[in-house]
Amino acid sequence: MRTTNERRVCKQLLEAILFERIEPFIEHRRQGQTTFRFVRPPYELTVDGRRGAFDRVWLDIETVVLTRGNHEQSSTLEHIMDCFQLAEPLRLELRQTVQFADACPTFPEPRTHLSYEQLEQALVEGHPYHPCFKSRIGFSRDDHSRYGPEAGQRFRLHFVALPVSIVHQQRMDGVMEQTFGHETYLRLQEKLSSAVDDPTGYHVLPVHPWQWQHVEADVRTSGGIDLGEAGPLFQATQSIRTVFQPDAPTVPHIKLPLDLMQTSSRRTFTVPNIVAAPVLSDWLVDRTQKLPVTVLREFASQVVETTDGNLSGRIGCLYRDNVLAAVSPDETVIPLTALALREENETLFLEPWFKSYGRERWLKQFLTVYLKPVFRLLIEEGIAVEAHAQNALLVLKDGWPTRLMLRDFHDSVEFVRSFVRRPEKIPTFDTLHPAFRSTTNLYYEMDQVEALRELVVDTVFVFHLTELSHQLKETHQLDETTFFNWTADILAGLNLPPARLEALQLDTPTVYTESLVARKFNTTQCRHLIRNPLQSQTPKGSETHVIH
Repeated sequence: MRTTNERRVCKQLLEAILFERIEPFIEHRRQGQTTFRFVRPPYELTVDGRRGAFDRVWLDIETVVLTRGNHEQSSTLEHIMDCFQLAEPLRLELRQTVQFADACPTFPEPRTHLSYEQLEQALVEGHPYHPCFKSRIGFSRDDHSRYGPEAGQRFRLHFVALPVSIVHQQRMDGVMEQTFGHETYLRLQEKLSSAVDDPTGYHVLPVHPWQWQHVEADVRTSGGIDLGEAGPLFQATQSIRTVFQPDAPTVPHIKLPLDLMQTSSRRTFTVPNIVAAPVLSDWLVDRTQKLPVTVLREFASQVVETTDGNLSGRIGCLYRDNVLAAVSPDETVIPLTALALREENETLFLEPWFKSYGRERWLKQFLTVYLKPVFRLLIEEGIAVEAHAQNALLVLKDGWPTRLMLRDFHDSVEFVRSFVRRPEKIPTFDTLHPAFRSTTNLYYEMDQVEALRELVVDTVFVFHLTELSHQLKETHQLDETTFFNWTADILAGLNLPPARLEALQLDTPTVYTESLVARKFNTTQCRHLIRNPLQSQTPKGSETHVIH
C-alpha cells in the first residue's frame, strides 16, 4: 500500500517527466480529458490528467496503469523507478523524500491564524513541483528531526576562527554582537586570544552544527581554531540553511552553507555571490525606493575561499534583515509558499480570507500587490528578481493583502546592462571579486533581455502562480483562463513603458522555461518550450501528439 507521500512523489515525478519532456510519450486529448502514455519495453505506463496554464501537467495519480510484459504491476515508486531506469542517486533522493515527508507532523487545524515564525515550522509541504522536495541527502533521520524546520527544534551554532587571508568579510562592524549578543562575542574573543598570539590575524565565523561535522578536519588543516558551540538558540526556516532566533524580532536572520543535496542543488555558497550580497542589496534598496515593496537586505557577509577549494563556500554567513523588524503590530506576514496549500480538511489555506472579502476581490488584490513591484522593477528599472514563493512574503492587515516583501537576492538577481534604466548605478561587481571580471550569463549580468523574462516568468508564473490557479480550479472550479486573464489585466493596468514592455515580449505565444528535474536524468537539457497563456488560448477538441 502506497503512503500519501509516496503517491505524491510518484505524481510529481511523472508530472515533471511529462512537463519537461524528459522521456518520449504519447499525449491524447479528447473532450477535455487527456491520457499520457509511455512505452518503455518491457514496460508501458498510462495515466490520466490535464495540461493547465503554461503547459503544466496535472495528473490523477490514482489512474496510473503500469504493465510489464503485458502483466499489470502495482504502481509503487519502486516499480515506476524501474520503468524509467532511474539512476541510483535519484532513486535515493526519491526514497528519502518519502521517508522524511512521512516523518513530518500534520496540522489538523487551519494555519491562517499562525504567526510568521510559527508558519516557518508549520508549512511542511515543501516544493510543490520538484519530486525530491524533501530529499536532504546528507541528513540522517535524526538530523531531519534535529535540524529540519518541521520539528521546530532549537540548537546552538558552532564557531570557528580562520586566518583572515582565506575569509572574505563585508560590513561586519558590530554585526556579531548584534546577532549573537555582546557576551557571546566577548567569550569567543577570549577563547581566540587564549589560543593564538595574534587574534587580529583571524576572523570568527558561525557554522551550522550539522556542517561542523563535515568541515572540522578541513578547518584544522586550513589553520583554523575550534571555538566550540556558543550563543543563543536558533531554529530553521523552510529553507533549512536560513535560521532565526525565535521571539527576537530585531535580531538578523542568518543563512549558513550546508553540504546537503536538496531538490536540484548542493546547498553550499557560491563565493562571489556572498561577497557581492551587501552591495547588491544596496542597489536594490536604491532602485525600489518608489515601489510598494520591502527589500529584506543581506547587509553583511562572510565566506571562506581557500586555494585548494576544500573549504570554499562551505563556511560562511549571510546576515539578513529580520522579517518581523519590518512589520507593525497590526500586520501579519505569510510566506507565499502558503498560498496554494490545502489544509487537512482539503480546504485552501486562503479560505478564511475568501469568506471575509470575497474570492475574486481578495485574489485581485493579492495579484496587484505581488505583481506590481516585481514587474515595475523589471520593466521600469531593468532588474529581474527571482520572486518565487519562498523568496516572497505577503503582508496583510486583517487578512487583506497590503504589500510585498522580497528576500534572498545574492544568487537570484539578473540584469542586462543596456536595459538597465540607470546603468551608472550598477555596482562595480568586478572590484569585489575577480570572478565577475571574466564572464556574463553566470552571475548577475546577462547578455540577452530574454534571460530576464525567463527568470521572472519562471519564478512568478510557471512554478508559482500555476500552483494557485490549479488549486483554485480544483477547489473552487475557477477556470485557469479567468485567473490569468485577471493577471494580464492587472499587468496592463500598471501602465508600464510600452517600448520596454515590448522588448521583454511577455505576450509571446511560447516561452522557454527552466527544466528543473531534467538535470537528474542523463540529459544536457536545461530548458524547454511552453505555451504562454498570457497570449495564447487553450486548444480544444481531440488531438494526439507523440513527444520525442
